[in-house]
Amino acid sequence: MKQLLALLLVVNLAAALTVDEVLDRVRAVTNANDRQATATMTITDKGNRVQTRTLRTVMKGDDKLMMTFKSPADLRGVTFLTTSAENMWIYLPAQSRVRRISGSAVDQGFGGSDFSFREISNLSFADNSATQPAESIDLDGKPAWLLTVKDKDGASSRIWVEQARSLPLRVEKLGADGKAKKRIEFGDFVNRGESWIPVEITIHDLSRGSRTEMKLDSLKLNTGVKDNYFTESNMKKGA
Repeated sequence: MKQLLALLLVVNLAAALTVDEVLDRVRAVTNANDRQATATMTITDKGNRVQTRTLRTVMKGDDKLMMTFKSPADLRGVTFLTTSAENMWIYLPAQSRVRRISGSAVDQGFGGSDFSFREISNLSFADNSATQPAESIDLDGKPAWLLTVKDKDGASSRIWVEQARSLPLRVEKLGADGKAKKRIEFGDFVNRGESWIPVEITIHDLSRGSRTEMKLDSLKLNTGVKDNYFTESNMKKGA
């Protein structure tokens, strides 16, 4: 009887929450002042051909992100910087220039991966919002919230959130027809103080039949990264 009452309480609580309230909980438990890590990116195409990249990532808050490729050789030193959804740049060492990313370019592949520039810069759900109630469902045997949200550009997504810890488990990017174009899965969460961080993120391009796995290593949180770290001069240094 106690288990049944507890289950009913969770269901009633979920039904009473809006999407924005659930997203606020997600941001609260996955938040950190700043993050530094190395990342291994494994790209597998439709024919099961595999490419690997390594990167250094530095992030502050929800908006500021710098990612620098360390390998392969033809990408070494290429650096991506974003300070908001509207401000993205890429440094190309071969041309010794920083280029602004805008318009349709924000939806192009990041370093040949299945992540677009827009997607890699918004893994914290900072640009998502809605007001309709969250739907309580079961996902792989776990109580979860299913959210339907829109970003600042009006693109729709579905987000699955574990109810117990308010952790994001899966995101589906929807096309104009309402069908999923890409699926992003978050896994292997590690707990650092008050923050839960996914160290494995996999994106599936459902139309191309390809996928990209990104695994974080040497993760450090709240090290005191300054705002002035995210500059053009640091991009050129391969910071």
